[in-house]
Amino acid sequence: MNKRLGLPLIPALLFVALALAVQAGLTASAEAWVYERVIRLMSPFLTSLCKALSAIGSKYGIITICLLLAALPVTRKNMALPVWAAMALSPLANHALKGLFARERPDILRLVGESGYSFPSGHAMNNAALYALLILLIFSSMRNQPGKYALAALCLALTLAIGYSRIYLGVHYAGDVLAGWLAGLSIALAIDLAWDRWQAGRDRRAAGEKAP
Repeated sequence: MNKRLGLPLIPALLFVALALAVQAGLTASAEAWVYERVIRLMSPFLTSLCKALSAIGSKYGIITICLLLAALPVTRKNMALPVWAAMALSPLANHALKGLFARERPDILRLVGESGYSFPSGHAMNNAALYALLILLIFSSMRNQPGKYALAALCLALTLAIGYSRIYLGVHYAGDVLAGWLAGLSIALAIDLAWDRWQAGRDRRAAGEKAP
């Protein structure tokens, strides 16, 4: 357990390094390069797909997933509470970070309407927190079930695709998305660690109550 205490700090420190680079203007050329390549395959179909992915990653999509986790007996006990905690913390942290860095959104072709600051991407951050935590919970609660790999791959694919969609739609720089992923991963690791510690404490208390 103690070896995992520093894990949330790794993506958090990488986030700080990236934020400083963005503030210093060191990422501008790389972000422009990424955007040019993302939109090379622009088409009506891909635009519709990215809009759908962005909707899945919106607060309404996340709330739907949280409600499903709370409603399904198989996930209610081991997943719902930590996921709800992460989804309460991530938007609050994102709002604070956006206000701190106050980066304007890209002045390029925007395929969807969006307001507010750009860094870090709320979609990327919230969905990274959600799906990274789900991957951690899947592997801890489905240790002997082969389906865990397919579920984890789906979670990873959704995280990447939703981040891609925000760049494609012209509402975020690549640096915003990468920063969102790092911040979301840090939150997921911290919540997973807190959840494990809470469960371990609960088990110890239960064992103590059963002892003569």
